[in-house]
Amino acid sequence: MLKSVNARARQCHQWALKARERAFETTDLISRDEYLASKARWLKLAGSYELTERLTRFLNKPAAFPKHPRCQNCHVPMWLVEIQSSPEKLEYFYECKACEGKMSVTDD
Repeated sequence: MLKSVNARARQCHQWALKARERAFETTDLISRDEYLASKARWLKLAGSYELTERLTRFLNKPAAFPKHPRCQNCHVPMWLVEIQSSPEKLEYFYECKACEGKMSVTDD
């Protein structure tokens, strides 16, 4: 559960874990529901922090955005069709509209 690299998100995951533990320790059903709802809110906030970090990382790399490569088959500039982001890398997927060739470029 404590998978996040972001310090704020990691803290939210820890608080969510505490809320979960308290939910299972209590015998009062109303308190259990409140703790589980609290856990859900902490996890949602952690996801928000993680998304913000990924977007910031992506938007702060305008110089690193690769130029459109040329198709290896017909030498036509390729179109960017998809971007996949992970904490380790950005991967850009290109497609040639002339011959339907495909290529991916990784930004490590």
